Amino acid sequence: SFPSLLKYRGSRMKFVNVKNAPTPPGPFSHATIVDSFVYTSGMGGIDPARGEVVSDDVIEQTIQSIKNVEAILAGAGCTLKDVVKATVYLTDMADYSRVNAIYEKAFAPNKPARTCVAVSALPVRERMKIETVARLPNS
Repeated sequence: SFPSLLKYRGSRMKFVNVKNAPTPPGPFSHATIVDSFVYTSGMGGIDPARGEVVSDDVIEQTIQSIKNVEAILAGAGCTLKDVVKATVYLTDMADYSRVNAIYEKAFAPNKPARTCVAVSALPVRERMKIETVARLPNS
């Protein structure tokens, strides 16, 4: 039955949705908590108030993307300092160094494990997206 799908090795999943992050455009949550870990969905540079990408500038999108991730992590009970792994998706690897500069400032002084992947396209004019895995504090 469907409720049994919510079990993960004897633990229950908790789904997190927050008001100050963009509304998920599909059947998924902002984040899922399992045991002491928070898995965020990919967040791009969408302004949650307008529901549209903040601009076509990759730097502005990166700043907004990180704000969105921060809002989701806060709703789950943690911060960027609790992130243990991040994945960054870019539609153009020429943007790597500019995105990296913003990312580095946001996560400093921590340097969580990270993967950066080039993708052919992202929704709604997004040029980048970030997803994270964080560990809840005091876990």
